[in-house]
Order: sequence, then C-alpha cells, then structure tokens
Amino acid sequence: MADDELGLTRGDRALLLVGLPVAGGLAGWGLPSAARWLLSLPWVPFAGPLRLVRHLDAGWGLLAVVAAGVLLGAGLAFVAVHEALRVTVGDGGLTLVRGETRRTVERRDVDAVFVDGRLLVVLDRQSRQVVRDRFDNAGSPRVERAFREHGYPWVAQDPYAQLYRRWVPDLPDLPAAVNAVLAARGKALENKSGTDADELRDEVQKLGYTVRDIGTVQHWRPLVKS
Repeated sequence: MADDELGLTRGDRALLLVGLPVAGGLAGWGLPSAARWLLSLPWVPFAGPLRLVRHLDAGWGLLAVVAAGVLLGAGLAFVAVHEALRVTVGDGGLTLVRGETRRTVERRDVDAVFVDGRLLVVLDRQSRQVVRDRFDNAGSPRVERAFREHGYPWVAQDPYAQLYRRWVPDLPDLPAAVNAVLAARGKALENKSGTDADELRDEVQKLGYTVRDIGTVQHWRPLVKS
C-alpha cells in the first residue's frame, strides 16, 4: 500500500501563504489611521514613532508600510508551513518531519496511536510516548483512516489515562531523580520552552515514568511493561 502523507492540506497551505501576506498588507494600509486614532487618546506609549507613522498615509510612505506588512505576513506564513508537523504513514513505520528535524518510528515498536486534543500521540510497547506533538488536523477522519489502513493500533483515547496523577514538588511517591527532572521541566513549561520540555520528558521516560501536561500542570505515571 502506498504511504500516506499527513499534515497541512493544500487548502491550509494556500490559506497561510496567501491569507497572511494579504492580512499583513491590509494591516499596513490601516496603520497610519490607527496611529492617528491612538494619538487622539489622552496618553499612549511610543507616541514618537506613532507621530511618524501617522503621516505615512499616501504615496511612497503608504506603499512602504503596505509592502512591509505583506513581507511580514509572507515571512510568518513561510515559518508556519515550514514548522508544521508532517507525518508519513507507511506499512513499515512512521516518518515525522518538523522544520529541519526528521524522526522515524518503526512499525514494530508502535503499541498505540491516538489523538489527545490537538496532539498526535504514539506509544511504544513500554508505553513511552515516542511521539507527542502538536499536529494540524489531528482530529480529521483522514488521520485515523491512514493509520488504520496501514495496520496501526489506533485507539479512541489514551489507554493508560487512569494511571496519571498530578505532580507536585518533592512528591514522596517518586524517586528524587524524577522529582528533580520534573521540577526543571516545570520551569521550562512556565518559560514556554517547548524544546526543553520535550527533552526533559525524554529524561523522565529514561527513568521509568512518563508525563503529560494540562496547561502548565504536569501529570505523571509509571511506564507499563508489555
């Protein structure tokens, strides 16, 4: 069976690559009017730059701010498309690409696949989360169909959800090393450092546990051998 490519649809890409530059251009076009309105208020920060912008409402000045808005929107669209997760589902395994990062997961290592909100989750045979990534269109029927057609064990929800418990600092039920890693990971979540949080999840899993987040609150469970 041919591999299935999952991720942003053509419509999604078109919306981003066309819609964001157009929105940026419109924002640039309306910027001088917005600056004049802001300056009419009793007090506003950055009054100096706003006084400059309010005069860019015609001719080359207006063209410049519109062009800047279009370029900014195009840049944001390129980043959004480039950084969106792309998943190739094949009979022999999964290939996941985000930006310049590429990972593979062998089919024989996969014990469960499911969606948790907007996240795609893949568990291995020890219940480690080998994939837990934000995935556009995660809830689309096409995603479930692709995994099922290639013989992956798709489940409606996390089969180990009942084992999770909320983590609090220095929890006596956990080894000191796990508490230390979770404490560091909590700071990474507070600082919105997704890369650090993902790396620290891997460290927790090496110690025999795994973790999932509800907002910035961590919930843990032991790995389940199978």
